[in-house]
Amino acid sequence: MSNSNPSRTPSKQRTANEDRNADFFDGWGEYHDMVGSLDTYANSARALDSELAGRVVDVGSGGVVNYDCAAISELVLVDLSDVKQAGASWPACARPVLGSAVELPLETGGYDCVLMQMVVHHLAERDFATTRERVAQAFREAQRVLRPGGRLVILESVMPGVLEWAERWAFPLTRRILAGMGHPLVFQWRAGTLAKMAGQAGFSEVSITPVPRGRWMIFLGRRMPTMLVPVRFAKIVATKA
Repeated sequence: MSNSNPSRTPSKQRTANEDRNADFFDGWGEYHDMVGSLDTYANSARALDSELAGRVVDVGSGGVVNYDCAAISELVLVDLSDVKQAGASWPACARPVLGSAVELPLETGGYDCVLMQMVVHHLAERDFATTRERVAQAFREAQRVLRPGGRLVILESVMPGVLEWAERWAFPLTRRILAGMGHPLVFQWRAGTLAKMAGQAGFSEVSITPVPRGRWMIFLGRRMPTMLVPVRFAKIVATKA
């Protein structure tokens, strides 16, 4: 999709990989259908039961609302791209806002929950140090917009510790391979690393809960049998003091 779309964040306000992510997901017409049909994401939706209530910010959802909204009074869908095309399936409390996980265009201390569902691995950038700082900044932004006692809920595909270290070492090679595939740069974290970074961002009571995988998932833009994919799924919940 062309960057001339006036409802999207101007490219000059985005990083190079944010541009790639926006263009990749804009051009992926089957994305919403795949998330709605694959069993792994049904498991992820069930993992969110009883987690979301009050004023909720969903960061980087791509317009997919695959969870129960009965207890949500306001749902703000923050995304790099215009996600209004998915609006027919949204609850009445939902509204889209253009913005980035690392710079949420929202007031300070006004929300009960921030949800990051399968978005943290997309915060990668040109090198590991920059990627780590972007994730840290996203967690600080979540902490900023939450009220005291509000919660950050992360649902993420994660790697075992040894593979996370291998990813760090292979970062330059991974960047070139993904560029050749036409896929945005990604970095899969260990659940424990993300929990530690949430604590460093000012959160407390950080918990990690495994989320069961189904038979199928999306990996590097393709429908894949989970038995062939090294990632696992985890829910990380952290509370703002």
